[in-house]
Amino acid sequence: MELFEALLTRRSKRDFEDKPVPKETIDKILAASLRAPSWANSQPWEIAVSTGKTSEFIKKRIYKLASEDDPGNPDFPMPVSSVSWPDKQNANMFEMGKLLYESLDILRDDVAKRKEIALYNYNFFGSQTAVFIYMDEKLGHYSILDSGMLIQNILLAAHDLGLGACPQAYLVAYPDELREIFNLPESKKFLLGISIGFYKKDSAANNIKTSRVELRDAVKYYD
Repeated sequence: MELFEALLTRRSKRDFEDKPVPKETIDKILAASLRAPSWANSQPWEIAVSTGKTSEFIKKRIYKLASEDDPGNPDFPMPVSSVSWPDKQNANMFEMGKLLYESLDILRDDVAKRKEIALYNYNFFGSQTAVFIYMDEKLGHYSILDSGMLIQNILLAAHDLGLGACPQAYLVAYPDELREIFNLPESKKFLLGISIGFYKKDSAANNIKTSRVELRDAVKYYD
């Protein structure tokens, strides 16, 4: 797959087959992704990959907490809808939610079904594999930006190999659980989780197409 094709066709997948991704494939994705640029080549990111029994253990722990309406204690503020977003971004998010729920035939007032879909996040959307990105607490905003470039590489590399992936803030809503499971010190702070795997090609959730801002509306040239 050519780079521009990958950029134009990648979409987040939210429904996976219950089958493992070979370690060699994950290694190939991450080895290429680690070529991401960073401030002064600081390479601030750290990566934990959960598979098999570890993934099942994580799912059970965080699903239970979420299903009991535990708000969690994320290391970085969650991008929740209750925040006062600017109108433009709020409209984009509203469109995303509308398309997702309509594709699944979930009505706006169906609170139970909406919660069920939200909780599916904590099951890695059915995948057996998740990639967790974290960094040391001494690092700052530029290191978060650098880690974002690593994450984009992971998403594009997975797409290139025919896999689906979805970046999820939900997966790091309970970082104390993750630190305990991965045997990490308190100084390691979780940025994001990425569910990755073989996606269900006929799933409605995997075939929604959100709009993107037009070039003319996003870019201003100053001659």
